[in-house]
Amino acid sequence: MTARRRLADGIAAPFANVWLPALLHLNPLAGVETLEKGLKENEASKQGMGVQLFAKLFDHDHGGIGVDLRASGFSPPILLRLLRLAYQQVRIEDDVHHEGSYSPDTRDNAEKGRNAILSALFATTGAEGWAAKIEMADDPLFEHIKDRAIALAEEKAAEEADNVAVTEAEFAILDKTGEAPPKTREAMFMLMRDRLDDIDDLLLQDISPCELWASITDEHVMRRELARSLREAGNQSYTIDQKAVTADEKETDIRFRSTGSNQQGTIELKLGDERSGTDLFNTLHDQLLTKYMAADDCRAGCLLVTIARERKWDHPKTGKKLDFEELMTVLNEEANRLSNELGGTAKLMAKGIDLRPRLGTESRPARRAVPR
Repeated sequence: MTARRRLADGIAAPFANVWLPALLHLNPLAGVETLEKGLKENEASKQGMGVQLFAKLFDHDHGGIGVDLRASGFSPPILLRLLRLAYQQVRIEDDVHHEGSYSPDTRDNAEKGRNAILSALFATTGAEGWAAKIEMADDPLFEHIKDRAIALAEEKAAEEADNVAVTEAEFAILDKTGEAPPKTREAMFMLMRDRLDDIDDLLLQDISPCELWASITDEHVMRRELARSLREAGNQSYTIDQKAVTADEKETDIRFRSTGSNQQGTIELKLGDERSGTDLFNTLHDQLLTKYMAADDCRAGCLLVTIARERKWDHPKTGKKLDFEELMTVLNEEANRLSNELGGTAKLMAKGIDLRPRLGTESRPARRAVPR
């Protein structure tokens, strides 16, 4: 490619200001690599070479070339590389703060260029967009906008779920029940989470099965009870299978099946009274994620843990004693880590169902709510 050959001697070569934007337009990856190489030894400063380049290349409004960051070649990983370079060269601590009217200079334009790259990354969608935003949130370079990056990643995923077309039959279900059958893994995950949260409410009602469920010591019996409650709450949006068999002959405990798509949600049930902390921790990856969520339309899952008596668990890594609330926090942290590691292509959570007596004697306080 002519542009790449012309820039072989670096971004300070003659006519680099012509060939660099051309390379970014024709081959964004090669353009970003050239920028990285050219600025590798450059010492960032308030008005340095990096500032000059980002002002020239990415600010549309004040004489900049305005490279099209929404072009298909600027994938989320490439935008993240470019954003890292922008924050290294156009440093936040050097930003100019104006009061009143002012005439923008090169520094102001570079900051606008940096913000344009940030905006382009935030606008990305899909699994790659999710992964790039989560990776960005974990980078100390972006600590000041970590929460915003995570919030926008979740917002984009929700928007994509909402933009799925609904058929006439599904609209009839929506009109009757207030919800439509899930068509994406995000929608299936949210529906499954909502139904499991409804069980918390059921356990607080006058018709609560809490005492009955607390007496169950067989996971097969508990599975049938939970499956029955989840089936009764289906609202025509899903059906419930027990011990559904996967492609490699592995049996899941409870499986949600959408009535409007091939999307499925998987629940792996464990009686926490009989399980160690390490066993539950390893179940998330070794059993639930690897065995039961391998298929592309089965990528929403939950480890469901019940408890009916007081006990402690050893932390799976530190050995520290954990109560039920602390155990569920550890399990959900691991579930979130696994989900983020997969770039949002799988949605995983841990849910605790507390069957211990809700009201004790006068000297014993009511149990606390379990983290969800």
